[in-house]
Amino acid sequence: MNALKRVMRYFDQLAHEIRLLNLKKCCIFSCIFLALGIFSWIVGGRVDKVTVFYIYPRCAIPILYAFLLWGVSFCFCGFVLGGVVFGCEKYKRQKTYKIGFFICIMQMFTLCVYPLFFGALAPLVAFAILLISMMFCFLAIMASFKIYCLWTICLSIQFLWLLYNAYVSLAFAFVN
Repeated sequence: MNALKRVMRYFDQLAHEIRLLNLKKCCIFSCIFLALGIFSWIVGGRVDKVTVFYIYPRCAIPILYAFLLWGVSFCFCGFVLGGVVFGCEKYKRQKTYKIGFFICIMQMFTLCVYPLFFGALAPLVAFAILLISMMFCFLAIMASFKIYCLWTICLSIQFLWLLYNAYVSLAFAFVN
C-alpha cells in the first residue's frame, strides 16, 4: 500500500511539473539550441572525409539518421533547459540555476563533438569530450533528482544518448 502511494505521488508530481511548463519559452530555447547545433555542423565541415578514410563499426547508425537524432537531441536539451529554468516555483529558483548551468556546460561540450569528430578527424578526442559532457549531464541529473521528476527522466534520456555516442566514438577510434 505504501509503494502504491509513492507511485501515485510520483505521478502527481509529474502532472504538476507538466502544468507548470511554459511551452512557449521551452520551444524558443529548443530552437536556439537547434540553431547552435546546426552552426556546429556548418563549422565542423562535411562528412565526406570520415566516409572515405574510416571504416564504420557495426554499432554506428547511418549518417542521415544520426543527423536527425542529433537535431532531436539539441531540441530536446533546449526544451529541458527552458522547462527547468522557467517552469518552477519561486522557492526552487536558486536550485534551478545550478541545473541550468550544468545543462549549458554539457551542451557547450556536446557542440564541440561534431567539429572534432568530422572536422578534425579525431574520434578519440571526441570520445573524451563526450565523457566530459556526460559528467555534466550526470551532475545535472543529480542536482535535479530531488526537485524534478520529469526533467530527471529527460536528462537521463540525454545521458543515454551521449553514452551511445561516446561508445560509437570509441568504436571508431579502435576500428580505425
